[in-house]
Amino acid sequence: MGNRSYLRSLGRFGLALLIFVVASALIRYWLTAGLPITAHAHGTYDDALFIRLAESVVSGQWLGDYDKLTLVKAPLYPLYIAANYLLGLQFKTMEHAIYIVACLILYLALIKARVNPYLALVPFMLLLFNPYHHASVERGWFYAAIVFLVIAGFYYMISMRTVSGSVRSSHAFLLGLGLAALYLSREETIWLYPLLAVAFTLLFYQPDRQRVVLLMGKVLPLLLLGMAIPISAVLSMNYLKYGHFGIKDSAVKEFKTTFKLMKSVRTDEEKPFVDVTHKSLTQMFDVSPALARFQPHLQGSLGKQWGGLMCKRHAEACNEIGGGYIFWALRDALAAEGYYQSPDKMRSVYSEISEELQRGCSSGRLDCSRTVWPLRYPIRLERIDDYLAKLPAFVNYMVSGLHGRLPSYGAAHGPDERLEVFKRLSNTAIIEKAQRDHYSVSGWLISDSQEKYIAIVPKPFAAYTNRFSLKSSRDVQRHFKDNADSALSRFNVEGPCKGGQCELLVMSGGEHTKFDQALIRPGADLKRAGMHLHIDSVKQKQSNQQLFWIDRFKINAFKKIGKLYNHALVYLTLFASLVFAMACIAFLFKGYRSLLLWGALIAIIGIATRLGVLALFDEFTQSPVIGQFRHFIPIMPLLLLYIGFNFLILFELPAVLRKSTGMGVKTDHAKSGNSPLTL
Repeated sequence: MGNRSYLRSLGRFGLALLIFVVASALIRYWLTAGLPITAHAHGTYDDALFIRLAESVVSGQWLGDYDKLTLVKAPLYPLYIAANYLLGLQFKTMEHAIYIVACLILYLALIKARVNPYLALVPFMLLLFNPYHHASVERGWFYAAIVFLVIAGFYYMISMRTVSGSVRSSHAFLLGLGLAALYLSREETIWLYPLLAVAFTLLFYQPDRQRVVLLMGKVLPLLLLGMAIPISAVLSMNYLKYGHFGIKDSAVKEFKTTFKLMKSVRTDEEKPFVDVTHKSLTQMFDVSPALARFQPHLQGSLGKQWGGLMCKRHAEACNEIGGGYIFWALRDALAAEGYYQSPDKMRSVYSEISEELQRGCSSGRLDCSRTVWPLRYPIRLERIDDYLAKLPAFVNYMVSGLHGRLPSYGAAHGPDERLEVFKRLSNTAIIEKAQRDHYSVSGWLISDSQEKYIAIVPKPFAAYTNRFSLKSSRDVQRHFKDNADSALSRFNVEGPCKGGQCELLVMSGGEHTKFDQALIRPGADLKRAGMHLHIDSVKQKQSNQQLFWIDRFKINAFKKIGKLYNHALVYLTLFASLVFAMACIAFLFKGYRSLLLWGALIAIIGIATRLGVLALFDEFTQSPVIGQFRHFIPIMPLLLLYIGFNFLILFELPAVLRKSTGMGVKTDHAKSGNSPLTL
């Protein structure tokens, strides 16, 4: 019985269910369709890079002229931006459309597996209104949508194979395209390998080995064809344009060998969070004339620029090129000397450096005794315990709703001409630049009158527009008990202060005074003309008045949804984990077998491996990952999927635990190994 037949068997309730599912998907699409994007035109290594590459694609120049950043990242996102522009679509809106399609595929997969369609609405709705996304031109949300689309596609094919014993050839081809999209989206696909291994095992497993071989013979050629077409297209274009037969130039053997050797050098000076210290660099310069060419950059102004980032995060490593920053510093140094004019020239200098460093290690002039894992950012294996110690904090960050983070639509940054390119390629508006001269001042004012007014006024005095409000202040009243009006003394005022040329005009009881801008600072405590003014905070405000009311409504609606998720996520995760533990016990001792359990297993493996990679990533890039929204966004659909599957498992377990065959899950132990699932 197909999905449509199954829904048809529900009669008019099936039609109502279909209408509800479609209406929910349309509402979810509408909530984020056409919203303006946040443009960071100064984001040289991220947002601005993707737009620059997309601009080149649109102009017919592939990814543009070769430089240090052209092939540093996987190219799918700029290609995706360019394709949407040429089709007249809004690429941010289409990211949400991809995610919505994935939610619908998952719901159909549950129906295919004979899950009660009404119960299946719970994980569907939980996933559909997932609020954890962002509005910037950054590939985190796009990547999350692709990851979830592939997982939903796998689960649909697993459900189909389990119920009918076979899968459609077209589905295998589409899944191959999805896997290619993953490979071409980001560089850290390693976290997906365990998840995909389990998914492939579940897709092909059957008791009859001959049937396994036949199924693999049908699925794998088409799946590989789906993967090969887009990957081969990118490889071919890179070869024709740059002479580089690869996806990224950071994956070339010469670069990885050089980077691994540099991280393996040990000195008597250990700096926390730093794998390549200035002292180790000095030793390497002595044995590698090729590397020494870049000493003026790595230990000069460029090195100080990257080292300054460490001063903000780890004072004990100040001015050192910490962790993964050496990756970018090294590229910048080579580019400054003209070695990123072509892949061949870049490859030749890395080959020369790696050979000289290897000779230095072999001769004993360098102590290369550190063991590192040869990835794009090699990991010092001796610090695995430190990495693992971060996992509890990462889990807490995830299940607390990313510490209350909600969808943000911030103001634009960067040169106006580049912001216009963002606007053109996105086929939508961008949020305007913040009014940097707009301020908010808060504190309290004590006087002998209830009439109080404060304004930010220009200097010299001219017409002004402010927002001023007073509110009750029992905390202030406790300190000024003798003042009858102290219970209403806290204030907030917002207004323009162009170029810092402004004053604070304070009026009360017929008296007035002005405080110049130099005095308007947090902690200022000022007394003048019978008035006592204390300033708690002074903030530059980012005005959202340029947004249409409908956009503000949509954003606020999603933020309210996000608050609900943030409050409930910890409890839902705890509930899901308890159910999952019971399901595992039933699997081991009660013979419990279920497609829902396999789905929950895929989700939890993905969560665990992603958090593990982030624990490593945090250490060797020195980025404050806790709080970096984009790195955790791909996990959130998996967490919601894990919660949703365990909600459904809860309705299966009682029957299994009672060893009842008259209700709950019914499994067909036919020779084909099919096991349709009903609730």
